[in-house]
Amino acid sequence: MKTKTKSKIISAAVAAALIIGTSSAIAGPVILGGDDLTDHGSRTVGGVNQEGWLYIEKAVSNLLTFETRAGTHGIDIAALGSTSNPTFTGGNAGGAIGSVGNVLGKSVGFFDGAANINQFFLDLAAGLINPAIIWLAGTGAANDLDSAEGLALSGNAAGINAFVASGGGLMAHGSGSVAYGWLTALLPGVTAVNGCSSTGATLTAAGNAAFPGLSNSDIDANAGPCHNHFEGSFGGLTTLAFDGVGQSYIIGGGSGTVIQCGLPGQPPCPQVVPEPGTLPLLAFSVLGLAAIMRRRFI
Repeated sequence: MKTKTKSKIISAAVAAALIIGTSSAIAGPVILGGDDLTDHGSRTVGGVNQEGWLYIEKAVSNLLTFETRAGTHGIDIAALGSTSNPTFTGGNAGGAIGSVGNVLGKSVGFFDGAANINQFFLDLAAGLINPAIIWLAGTGAANDLDSAEGLALSGNAAGINAFVASGGGLMAHGSGSVAYGWLTALLPGVTAVNGCSSTGATLTAAGNAAFPGLSNSDIDANAGPCHNHFEGSFGGLTTLAFDGVGQSYIIGGGSGTVIQCGLPGQPPCPQVVPEPGTLPLLAFSVLGLAAIMRRRFI
């Protein structure tokens, strides 16, 4: 059997194994940002996350609150693309998620390197590991995704989709195909494009509906960690905010988000009525990102 054919069969088997028994599950929450907030943050001597790391802490806390994946979680957060950084070095992706887990009192498992990422998805499908959320390290910081890891994520795109469909939470950072090749693999009409306007961000209609009382000035993307925007047809994801020239720089959804739906050849997206309390995930994410951007990091 040719290696390429075998790889496709294995990927299909992994996805199928993840989906089995989850048809009644409420899909998990998702937040995808074109940011490198891992690089724009740190931890104080007293153990308090600051700036970009504080944003990640609050977003992850909400993901953990609203994920619905069944079973006992041996680890709470599966961090893909970083190694552990026990000293929590500022500007280090592994340090960022490690510090977040430490502050929240949640366990973090690190899966660094393409081989370990591939093995993670095999173990996930086999039920040998059952995290509550998957966190993707993104790009732009130290100790984050490299091109080989990006390709590994793309090769396991079906596994990512099935994990969310089973109720797991998902958070991702970064720019371009290394960070979001897996998303394009799921939704061929989507591209992650480098570039983000510095000022004039506006909420979409969906953003206004989700966040009553929030003003455009609250999410103004002043110069900082916004480096990527998304273009194309987003399937089950929603554009929450545009930058100053109308580019989508925050996309995602609360509990009930189905990534791969609504496009030609795919099932229609479910009509999900969010349960009370599911929207703060995205509301805080927009507010947190806005606050950090207003600090004008470079």
